[in-house]
Amino acid sequence: MTTPRQTQNRAKFWNARIAEARTDQERATVWQNACRTVAAQAEKEGRPEVWAELVKHLHAFYRHHAR
Repeated sequence: MTTPRQTQNRAKFWNARIAEARTDQERATVWQNACRTVAAQAEKEGRPEVWAELVKHLHAFYRHHAR
């Protein structure tokens, strides 16, 4: 289980990566990496369904924006 301190540390880490990103493309990459990290951690904690939820969101984004 994640402690409040770990949550704070993760937020600090990802917020720093976002602040360092200079373009929307770089920010999108940071968010993609953050989401994959969250899903991987959830899987380690016995919640593999988080991957399916991420897939659902990405697929919806694709359907909405693909031409």
